[in-house]
Amino acid sequence: MKRLDWHLIRPPRPGAAEVAEIEHRIDELVHRATEKVLDEDELTRLLDLEDLHDERTIATCEAVGAPRVDDDPDWESRTIDEYADTDTDLDLEEYLELRRAEPDCERCPFASVYSLFPLDPCEFAAGGLLQVVTDGDVRRQVAEPMDAGQMVALADALERVMAEGRWEHIVELDAEDYLKKAVFFLRLWARHGFRVRPVATDEEAPILTPDGPIGGSYDDGEPSPLLH
Repeated sequence: MKRLDWHLIRPPRPGAAEVAEIEHRIDELVHRATEKVLDEDELTRLLDLEDLHDERTIATCEAVGAPRVDDDPDWESRTIDEYADTDTDLDLEEYLELRRAEPDCERCPFASVYSLFPLDPCEFAAGGLLQVVTDGDVRRQVAEPMDAGQMVALADALERVMAEGRWEHIVELDAEDYLKKAVFFLRLWARHGFRVRPVATDEEAPILTPDGPIGGSYDDGEPSPLLH
């Protein structure tokens, strides 16, 4: 199955300036990192730009009011069990304090089951649509960048595909459920102003680091550490 992931692009906060320019500068540095190891100044600039982007945009968890770890009455016992299996230098109390305010992806009703969960629970592994959907025009839309309006348009198209039987079963997954979840994903995040960037992860160039390349098709299929 072709690896194609829908990455969500965060919407700007009201009144936030230069978000598109910040994204462009980040993308330039990430691309440069596929050509050479970033020097210290470039890496610092990239990290600063990512922090600035985070400040000026709305995160997925914030947009949907995702549950926090300590919203669960049993969060302490769960986190203690998690701590026992975690390789960390933190003591237990520090770990509990760190984890309690973090998003609880396992309990979030908006986490995508068709994703690299738990690595990317707010993304959607859309490559299966290229096999399930028989309509060539709709398949092309799946692999194109989308703003919120285009996401809704694709959701509408996928619903017509289901209603008109222009899809087929495949062995790898429950195609009907998969199509419904794709529609839900597109409508949910479009409603909150997100955009989609399709990433053919297997075709991505790896990020070069002093310890060797990571991501792309050179790291056992693991996704590149893209910003968005």
